Amino acid sequence: MNPYIDAYKKSSQDREQKNRRNLFSAGMLGIFFLLVISFLLVYKHTFGQHLLFEVQQLKAVQKELITEQSVLLGEKQAVLSRARIIEYAREHLALQFPSPEQIRWIRVEAGNNVALSITGRK
Repeated sequence: MNPYIDAYKKSSQDREQKNRRNLFSAGMLGIFFLLVISFLLVYKHTFGQHLLFEVQQLKAVQKELITEQSVLLGEKQAVLSRARIIEYAREHLALQFPSPEQIRWIRVEAGNNVALSITGRK
């Protein structure tokens, strides 16, 4: 046979094999990138769902804390009310309000002449 034709056929077969290898390599690289991108999308979705679940839990805890805060504020108002303090003083400390006749008013006037006046009236 003709050595030129054999060399041409061999080089054309080599080129076809290289083209097939290049196409195969490009296909494998594409599949690899698709696999990596799909993994990243699944991870992003899973992480987003996890964060959404945490946010929902925190909102539930926030509602519970708001409810507890309102209950505690109500109790605080009940404990700090004037009537409650007076009742506590009467029960536990045996304190009573004096009658108006027992009250003595003291008036102090400041100035050059210090005057002290004690009266039974205001």
